[in-house]
Amino acid sequence: MQPLPRVTAVVVNWNGGAMLAECLASLFAQTFTNLEILIVDNGSKDDSIAQARQLYGERFRLIQNAKNEGFARANNQAFAAATGEWIFLLNNDAVAEPQAIAELMEFIADKPQVGTLACRINRFEDPSVFDSTGLLLYPDGVCRPRGWQEKDLGQYDRAEMVLAPHGAACAYRKTMLDDVGGFDELYFCYLEDLDLGMRAQLAGYKCFYVPTSRIRHHKSATAGNYSKFKAYHVERNRIWNAIKLLPRFVLITSPMFTLNRYLMQGYAAATHTGLSSEFVKEYSWFHLAFILLRAYTAALWRLPRMLRERHRISKRRKITTREWYDLISRYKLDAIELALKF
Repeated sequence: MQPLPRVTAVVVNWNGGAMLAECLASLFAQTFTNLEILIVDNGSKDDSIAQARQLYGERFRLIQNAKNEGFARANNQAFAAATGEWIFLLNNDAVAEPQAIAELMEFIADKPQVGTLACRINRFEDPSVFDSTGLLLYPDGVCRPRGWQEKDLGQYDRAEMVLAPHGAACAYRKTMLDDVGGFDELYFCYLEDLDLGMRAQLAGYKCFYVPTSRIRHHKSATAGNYSKFKAYHVERNRIWNAIKLLPRFVLITSPMFTLNRYLMQGYAAATHTGLSSEFVKEYSWFHLAFILLRAYTAALWRLPRMLRERHRISKRRKITTREWYDLISRYKLDAIELALKF
């Protein structure tokens, strides 16, 4: 019988409060036994870590940062410290069903070409609604979870290849991370999961969605669904994704896709549908324009670095150009769904 691989479960925490305790309880309840639990705390000001220590003592490892280093850097710290052959990421606002990790490890037992795994993530408040079954890519670098806000009617009950996993709950093979690198720390947070997943695909590592690995997730519990912070980071980081990850022709045409997305989002805001309408309810068109200006300025400031990254990724690419285009086509996100879906 093949021995169980070692898995390191990683939780990045920033003022997680009671959600962290709930998240950790789900990890300590896992049926998979060859498991270490590692928390990276990003300078929390609440007592979430003290509560965790009171509940679990020294049963988890802790990396304590003096300030909020962001999701990307905090996870990279965990990647460097992890002893597992696989690393399982779980947001502090998510809980894993007891068999979640065991199901992932059983699935990859005979699949050495798999580098990343996506979980079945449902809404915490309503488990009959999907949060993510992997990621879809719009051809300007932005992404959205596959199955987002869909009723669970059995349409995602089959294990299948997907583009990339959602960072709220997923697993990465450690040797894949050693090969392609971890998260890009300039992203800080948002869309870094697409970046890493796409780099893994270009390097020849497959990603599978495992429907029996079940997670429940509080959506955007930390930063909020409609915050200026989130809007800025998503728009800036999607520009970097486009520069680094899109085939040449798609990159050249991506401004047209962006214009189409803006028009659709403008329509959504004007007709009070989709996430854009929620944003302008809380803020204003002026705030939105200012955020876009900031995002473009910050993205272009790092353009030389991103072009160097594109060259490095291209040199290490293991799939053909045709396969690269096929990835974009197969997992393409429609602009109407992106703009009009809440």
